Amino acid sequence: MESGLKSIANRESKSLNWLTGVLYLSDAKFYNAEKVRQWDTYFSELIVVGIGEEPKNLADNVHWYEYEAETSRSEVWNTINKQVSNSWVLFLEDDEVPRFSSFPDAQSLESMLWTPAIINIQWQSTTHHFYQMRLVNVSIEEEDIFRGYHLTDATEFVRSKEIDLSSTPIIIERKSSVYSHIDIDQELSLQKQAPKLYLVQGNRYLQEKKYVRAAAQFRQLLKKQKLLPFDRLAAVNGLASCLAEQHKWEKALSLTKQSIKAESLQGLPYLIQFRIHELRKDWQKAFEVLNQYYDRLSLFSSASFDRKIDEEKSLINLANIALKAGHRAKATDYFDRLFSFKRGNTDKAMLEKALLLSIELNDLDRSVYLFERIFNDQLPPNQMDAESREQIDEVMTMFMKKDWYDYVSNIYKKLYDAHPEDQEYKRKLIVTLTKTNRLDQAKKMVANIV
Repeated sequence: MESGLKSIANRESKSLNWLTGVLYLSDAKFYNAEKVRQWDTYFSELIVVGIGEEPKNLADNVHWYEYEAETSRSEVWNTINKQVSNSWVLFLEDDEVPRFSSFPDAQSLESMLWTPAIINIQWQSTTHHFYQMRLVNVSIEEEDIFRGYHLTDATEFVRSKEIDLSSTPIIIERKSSVYSHIDIDQELSLQKQAPKLYLVQGNRYLQEKKYVRAAAQFRQLLKKQKLLPFDRLAAVNGLASCLAEQHKWEKALSLTKQSIKAESLQGLPYLIQFRIHELRKDWQKAFEVLNQYYDRLSLFSSASFDRKIDEEKSLINLANIALKAGHRAKATDYFDRLFSFKRGNTDKAMLEKALLLSIELNDLDRSVYLFERIFNDQLPPNQMDAESREQIDEVMTMFMKKDWYDYVSNIYKKLYDAHPEDQEYKRKLIVTLTKTNRLDQAKKMVANIV
């Protein structure tokens, strides 16, 4: 089957008139005609790479490159690099969506300064970060940039040519796995393997809980001198993860400190430290390291194979660990941030925990607010179940211990009016009336007790 590109038209009017975009499709299911049409308005030229014939609804200005199913991804990418009209090429895959606002300005481009790409995948409450060299300059030398079979790795080219890397990455979002398609044996069959293969295999062993084998992969990679900085961090963090899982906590903590000293903008080493301190029940250290992690949460990571838990889960963890560390006021602050973040859609268990903390901190206004958030649908004129009655009585007892009798009296007045036959509500109302100096009302109710 013949491969190749259509003739390239002059498209200087595009906003990225210096850049060729390449969308590599591993499967036809990832082809999205609307996405391609949108991207065509940005790139100077856009090439869609796939198996088989060109889609009928491919936009006229977009080029189609056909490749054989057995052809390696690196071979396809290296071939395209030699045929494009621009010096700069950006490779994208399958369901990826680039954040165009993160692209470098044309004025800042230098052939020996490349911008790496950070690929973000969100899974439930965790975002996974992977670095790859996707934006490449093809004018340096007539030489293959990518090594590997389907694991496209530019490490050796970048290091051998002494290419500098920008500290600000291009941001790419995707949903599908980055490395699930990698066949380890296939990659190992090559005469020269891509350095990133150690990370892929090491992390697979780590997920399979084969910690000794995983650690061996990370150690092997760290022996290499010419590594990209985000991959070196990934290897250090991977090894620290293995040691932590084996309860070699001091060694794991030492590695995480080295990693953070080299680059503080990452998530995993802080989370490893937090987990170790949590298991040791050293709540103060756990609280401190989780705070450091949270302070960097909104910043992009500088490590590959990194991960971050989202703000909601981070705030929950901070509130809980602050309580255990004895920082009541801090815990209240985190609960407040959580309520603001969730816009009121917080689960009952979290509200109950916040209520208990507010009572403990003598915060009447906040305690009343939280009590009503939890129990308003159980108070008259609504029906109350037995469990809610018991919980309301417990909370009112805690309120009375804080001498908050005015509010408690109002609650029992409401309950007694709705259930005048209930002698327990009557007795508790009499107590609160007495405590709030409404003695006449209390005497009248006492007189009516049979």
